[in-house]
Amino acid sequence: MQKAYNQFPALSAKQAKRKTLVSLTPLIDVVFILLIFFMLASSFTKWHSVEVNSSSSNAGGSLTTDLPPFLVQVATDKLLLNNSEITLSSLLKQAKVKPSEQAIILQPLGDTPVQALIDILDELNAQGIAPLQLVQDPTWQASKQTKIRANMPLEVL
Repeated sequence: MQKAYNQFPALSAKQAKRKTLVSLTPLIDVVFILLIFFMLASSFTKWHSVEVNSSSSNAGGSLTTDLPPFLVQVATDKLLLNNSEITLSSLLKQAKVKPSEQAIILQPLGDTPVQALIDILDELNAQGIAPLQLVQDPTWQASKQTKIRANMPLEVL
């Protein structure tokens, strides 16, 4: 016996919701873009430190009192060794032949950028020259802008 045509279930007006598949390709693309961004944005420099004695860390003053001073004054565009101008290569040569217990006293002049001082410290450290001592320029006066910035809260800067 045949079933009547109208006995088959009729299709409803609402289609059954299809299960949507989530493609992982866009997610992988975003991950690779983030990976490339962080690789390019990061710095691969090797951080190291240089041991320096500050003038306040020595209660007794300089490291040795019987040796003449080895005062290196660092300016933006020049170096002075005991008040006479000198090149970096000459400074390194003289620093190598100095007595090992005699400290090299580094003094930044005026508003010398910190990077200029760090470059000299790195060169001396690379040559194995020690001990190093850092002192402040007694004639240095903070500029008005520096004084204002020192009193500002960090959020404003």
